[in-house]
Amino acid sequence: MSNEINEGLPPNPIAVIMVWVLLRCLASLPLGLSQWLGRRLGTCLFWFKARAASVTEINLRACDMFPADMKPDHLVKSSLQHMGQTIMETPAIWLGSRRRIDSWINKVEGESLLDEAIALGNGVVILLPHFGNWELLNVFFARRQPMTALYQPPAKAYLRPIMAAVRKNFGNEMVPTNRAGVAQLYRRLREGRVVAVLPDQVPSSGEFVPFFGRPAFTDRLLTRLIQKTGARVVTCVVIREPGGQGFTVRFGIPDADVYADDSMQSMLGLNKSIEQCVRIDPKQYQWEYKRFRRYPEGSIPLY
Repeated sequence: MSNEINEGLPPNPIAVIMVWVLLRCLASLPLGLSQWLGRRLGTCLFWFKARAASVTEINLRACDMFPADMKPDHLVKSSLQHMGQTIMETPAIWLGSRRRIDSWINKVEGESLLDEAIALGNGVVILLPHFGNWELLNVFFARRQPMTALYQPPAKAYLRPIMAAVRKNFGNEMVPTNRAGVAQLYRRLREGRVVAVLPDQVPSSGEFVPFFGRPAFTDRLLTRLIQKTGARVVTCVVIREPGGQGFTVRFGIPDADVYADDSMQSMLGLNKSIEQCVRIDPKQYQWEYKRFRRYPEGSIPLY
């Protein structure tokens, strides 16, 4: 166990050791087995009507994501199976060797868009929705210059030293979601570097902006980063290919409104950019997250 983890151990380190051993065991599994176990996990959550299944169905209905030719239960179950695969794959992404995990990325699409944005010299913000296994972007950037990304430290204190260590496994810079972390994003953009932002979480402060036609409390951070640094924006999804065939990293062009001078229009462009990513394959988006848990005054709660 690394010194970084030892230094952060709580008075009783048993919980940390058990979590660390479990992560190491899961990280050693072949990709195909991890995904098979993940699908079984998702199926169990569906059949036992777990909270994740309920929230997934509510979100899919709220966003009108049930196509006419698909039974609602099928999409809910498929979404949970992808969530389960993400859970089972991620320990290897955190702890596995660079060579092994890099081999999971079979294809990169639109990388020229990223290169062109970097060449402009004003920094690049990557919009990375919770789609497929978004953690693999950390591995992808081990091939290139390091990126900087925000991460949310775990609520449980004994997990924080573990997460701080594993998120630095591939040499990228991970900064916490606090004032110091955000300040580091500004610095990196002004240096012409790349930062990644998970744009579909419920922020502590923001504005209600439509997301698939429903008001969603949306962070102002992206708009401020663009307006204060002149950074360019590139979307990214990490698509899980069928049949255990690894992943495709796909970069794309955001909705043009993200560059609007008006903050609300820019934030609408942000959400429209996420919508574009979700529509690539809706079942790979993490619908089990309570995206609409904050709602405008007078609205009926969804959950």
